[in-house]
Amino acid sequence: MLDIVNRITGFFLSFSIPAFYKKYQGKNIHYLFTDKPVIIAMNHPNAFTDPIIINFLTRPKIGLKYLARGDAFKTGIATFFLEQFGIVPIFRIQDGGKEGLKKNNESYKRVNQLLKKNNKIIVFAEGLCVQERRLRPLKKGVPRMVFGAYDFLDNKDLVVIPIAVNYSKPHKQGSTIFYNVGTPINVSNYETEYKEQPAKTYNKFLQDLEPKMKELMVQINNPKYDNLVEEVETLITNSELKRNNHKQNNLEQRFYISQKIANKINQLETENPIALDSFLNKSKNYFNQLKKLNLKDWLLNPINKSKTNIVYISLIFLFLIITSPFALISLVVNTLPLKLTHLIVKKIIKNNKEFYSSLFIAISLFLFIINYLIWFFILYHFSNNIWLPLALIATFIICGYFTTYYIICYKKLIGSIKYRMVSNQIDNLKQLRKELVSLFNEF
Repeated sequence: MLDIVNRITGFFLSFSIPAFYKKYQGKNIHYLFTDKPVIIAMNHPNAFTDPIIINFLTRPKIGLKYLARGDAFKTGIATFFLEQFGIVPIFRIQDGGKEGLKKNNESYKRVNQLLKKNNKIIVFAEGLCVQERRLRPLKKGVPRMVFGAYDFLDNKDLVVIPIAVNYSKPHKQGSTIFYNVGTPINVSNYETEYKEQPAKTYNKFLQDLEPKMKELMVQINNPKYDNLVEEVETLITNSELKRNNHKQNNLEQRFYISQKIANKINQLETENPIALDSFLNKSKNYFNQLKKLNLKDWLLNPINKSKTNIVYISLIFLFLIITSPFALISLVVNTLPLKLTHLIVKKIIKNNKEFYSSLFIAISLFLFIINYLIWFFILYHFSNNIWLPLALIATFIICGYFTTYYIICYKKLIGSIKYRMVSNQIDNLKQLRKELVSLFNEF
């Protein structure tokens, strides 16, 4: 049953995930393709999206199981589906009180049984879901689970694999995801210490695991500088990629650049906080001025100089005119379910952005299936065979994907036109941008 559910879900996700995330990529995913029992220690910025997409990346070779908050497991259809997807409940004191914690014994038994069959189990090591670009303190329940499994299995092959999931903007449509998989940690390395001093070994394991996870992610120590890291990424990432002959959509290289930026800002906070705050104010000033002019930074980036000339604008305009029938088809067919998805998700989550993408992917998948079924039956009613409606539905889907690219081109066209309209007013902004890039390179 579980295998059938996973296959059906994977088929539909292959349509819905690319509709929300522009690109997703993994590094060292091959570490997961092992016949050994594996516990995956992962950060957790984005609710169900974190485990679902890495599961999607590794299918059909392995089916990852994961631990989820026990308060989601209520009687009825929700529990049935969660169990079908191989999700194991884990209870925190704030969710189920002491009674909930007692139920964790059953959860650990289930985890051990899954590991005995060489399954891979994801545990969210921070114990909570929050969209921050930093690792929260790891929970003590992680080593308890790891060494409890080690005792149960009596298997020296048990490994813990750290994984950090890095988003460009977790809750924004069109963003990217990079799964950074670390080197496996052999639990047997701690065997001698564990037999002599279990509690001390728990702490030692967490002390070893935490820096390994931090190495795999963009770690901004102080929330004060979250926006500054994003601004510097905007200023220099594309230029750095071009300078080093990397493709713009290479998520691994983009990650390394972001990590270097964050590490440098962390260092400056300690060594030269006055210079850092001065830079922060200049950067804030630059981006505020851009916002007032309703411009984006890429328009002022020297590597994009050709994208603001008349020839480029004319070619983009011609492309949009020629391909407008495809966009019009998508507008007629796909706008209603898309708008409904946004409305429903916003109403459900309110300010809880950690669940936005998860709900968007699930609800949009359901609404678009209903949408295409309705169109199919309407078209089938007016046709003499089944093939014409099927061909048109396929066309609608292709037009939907194409329209995401069409919208990007449209925004670039509008941006280039706005830039030309104010080009004689932004010399100071160009100079300020140049100073910011130069100053950060000096850092």
